[in-house]
Amino acid sequence: MAQPAMRAIIQHHSDSTIHVVGRPWLEDLLPFLNLGKTTYQTELAAHQKSFLFRNSFHAAWQAFRSGAQERHGFKHECRSLLLTHAYRPKLNMQHEHHRDYFLDLVEQAHIPVEQRHVLLLASKTDVEAGITLLQEHGIDPKRAICVAPGAQFGGAKRYPSQSYAYILKWLSEAGWQPVILGTQAERDIGKQCLQKTTGKSWNASGTTSLRQALQLVASSRLTLCNDSGLMHVSAGLGRPTVGIFGATDPSRTAPSGDHVSLLYQPAPCSPCLKRECSVSGHPCMVNILPEIVRDACLGHLKH
Repeated sequence: MAQPAMRAIIQHHSDSTIHVVGRPWLEDLLPFLNLGKTTYQTELAAHQKSFLFRNSFHAAWQAFRSGAQERHGFKHECRSLLLTHAYRPKLNMQHEHHRDYFLDLVEQAHIPVEQRHVLLLASKTDVEAGITLLQEHGIDPKRAICVAPGAQFGGAKRYPSQSYAYILKWLSEAGWQPVILGTQAERDIGKQCLQKTTGKSWNASGTTSLRQALQLVASSRLTLCNDSGLMHVSAGLGRPTVGIFGATDPSRTAPSGDHVSLLYQPAPCSPCLKRECSVSGHPCMVNILPEIVRDACLGHLKH
């Protein structure tokens, strides 16, 4: 969700060398972020300017130690003394959209913003790699749908596996071929989701790198998922996307995209923003019937 802000910085400094610094998985994501000639680094090196999207003290300390002449970031965790340009957020991330929160930092740095939505890009090479990977596992790319039933944040964001099982049963009976994406820890969730499926399917949980997972999303017909990073990537790539919300609020974290269906039937306790549901029956998710999800998917797939 910081991609529009990052892109604005890069366009404003078009003659500069740009490095993106972050956790190791960012290296796999970077080719899809549509940021032009940028390179990934694990740590900050000597440079002229830093723009900090993380609000941690550690991020500001890294920028300070790097010797950057300018260090732009929000005032958080008593780190103002480490920043040369410390801004007070005009937006509250707890109530307003995260994209606008990151763009607020850029605009307070007097950088013009032309693109306020996430617009990602998959290269021809990545799409072809995804097609090849599907075919190697017996999946027809023209019938492939990517499904991400996990949620690393916690179980409160996860639509029930038994409901996914019925949805994927109906979709497979209609000729669609589900591909489950996720981590090794989510492999059993994928197995549960596929237990009623007929026809071709592939539980790819824990068997792909992040870049391969993104290649699969870029080369499939649809992505069905909970509120997750893959949802944002799929929507940003312009892929048909069905996103299921429960514990989180789509007004804060909804993805960009012209082919997105967001399913949200809040319970009285929604959005709780908790990692695990503390209400019997997980009502915010149970309110979204499997038939509603199936019909949203079929609505995209018939085009």
